[in-house]
Amino acid sequence: MITRFGLAPRRDGLTVAQFQEHWRERHGPIIGVLPGLRRYWQNHTITGEQPWPGFDACSEMDADDVAAFEAVFAHPHYLDAGRADEQRFVDRSHGGAVLTRRLGARPAGRPAPVRLLTFLRAAPGCGPDPLATVLGRPGRGGGAVAAEAFVAVDGQPDPVFDAVEALWFADVAAARSYVCSPAAEDDRAALGRLVRGTERLVVTVHVVRRPDPVHPG
Repeated sequence: MITRFGLAPRRDGLTVAQFQEHWRERHGPIIGVLPGLRRYWQNHTITGEQPWPGFDACSEMDADDVAAFEAVFAHPHYLDAGRADEQRFVDRSHGGAVLTRRLGARPAGRPAPVRLLTFLRAAPGCGPDPLATVLGRPGRGGGAVAAEAFVAVDGQPDPVFDAVEALWFADVAAARSYVCSPAAEDDRAALGRLVRGTERLVVTVHVVRRPDPVHPG
């Protein structure tokens, strides 16, 4: 199973609230029916909790493999309705995507209401395996309800990030407390010279398409 994170800024003239409403109410149903998708989540930024990272859309999709994703985005429904709708609310001249493999099993459903996403860029000469070793260690996330990690699959051109860590918290206050905690400092130190930059988002998850029960991800 492959997880794709798609990132893009909103179009000029749209507020964050307008962007998120269109993404949730109009675009989600268009994309959610595409054959080949096993799961489709939208990560909606909680405004005021972090500086703007350069993107507003943060989609998260599962498909069986890279070829399955190629088929999803070559489907006539996406090329027609999907692309036409994207032009209404996202700036496709910026942003990008990364195809990842998950480390460990997916938690059942959404373990908590708030999710802290950390996007990592690998340091020069650092491949995905060292990142996977650190991100896969038990105990990361301090008091997080659950932890997930994803690392980029080999061979893709210009992934926007090289790994993603997702920590689940009971509320925004708990996520904020973790970021300034000794546990977070230890987690950052463990990555040491493996990363050259990070971006963070505090989000809520809107589920468009739940995991296929036959392919739980």
